[in-house]
This record gives sequence, structure tokens and C-alpha cells, in this order.
Amino acid sequence: MKNDQLVVGPCQVRFPHLEETERFQDVDTGKYTCTFLFDQDSDSVPAMKKAIATANGGKGSNPLSQIAEDAEYDKGMWKVKAKSKFRVKIINALGEAVTPDRVAGSVVQAVLAFVPYQMGTGGVTVYLNAIRILQEGSDVDIDFGPIPEGYTPGADEELNDPLPF
Repeated sequence: MKNDQLVVGPCQVRFPHLEETERFQDVDTGKYTCTFLFDQDSDSVPAMKKAIATANGGKGSNPLSQIAEDAEYDKGMWKVKAKSKFRVKIINALGEAVTPDRVAGSVVQAVLAFVPYQMGTGGVTVYLNAIRILQEGSDVDIDFGPIPEGYTPGADEELNDPLPF
């Protein structure tokens, strides 16, 4: 079993579960996870394809996929989800340890390991070893536009709702 480790990025972070292990349908997976997005022309994409092919000869399930061009979000970008049974080391650009809550929406580099598995049809799983934050938060400006017509801020607080939340 070959373990091919690779530093990838810069890439964008989506759906980080680094403070607590990920839960799926109220079941704890026992894994810290993070999804990384790469531009179409990122040098990391061919490097990951090579690491995946090396790990399992390109057989079985492939953890790297491209988001469809007609998708609502992140069209054409490449994505890979990585996991770890252990808390992931996270540092900033100066090499200082930082807390996991600073990863969401950031541009990062990550150290990933590509390891084959044999269950089912087999394939390659991706383990997350460490993250370096290059730029915190999202650099995407979101314009929500004006407040919707007819909406009055605070009006929903006046409802006589018996529920406590």
C-alpha cells in the first residue's frame, strides 16, 4: 500500500468540519473533514491526478471530481474532500498555530495523503494532514441587493409564536 503525500494549493475551503468531527444524518463520522476547490488551471489538479493514479493505478473510486459547468455554484472547479481521524494542524502564513474556526472561506494550502482502499470497488481516499491559511475569509464580494420589497425588519418578532425558538 503506497502513501503518496502532496502539498496542494492555493485552493478555496468549503464545508470545513475541523472543530468537531463531521456528522451525517445525526451520525458522527468520527472524522475531521474539509472540501477543497481548485481553479481549472491549478497546478495542483494534475499533481493530484498523478498521486491518485500512483496510489491505486487509477482503479476504482476517484476522490477528485470537476463541478459541472451548469452547476449553480463553483462551475468548472475541481473538488476533493479530505479527512482525518485526528485534529488537523492549522497554521497561518507566518507559521503560527491558529484555531480551526479561521479556515472557513479561506484560501489555503493543504498537505494531503492519497491512500488506496480495497472495499467495494476500491479506490483512493484522501487524508488531511495539515492546513496553511494563505488568506483568511472569502475575497468574494456578495451583493445581496436592496432589502426585499414589503419586508419590515423586526416584523417577525411581533408574531405570537408559542415555540421557544
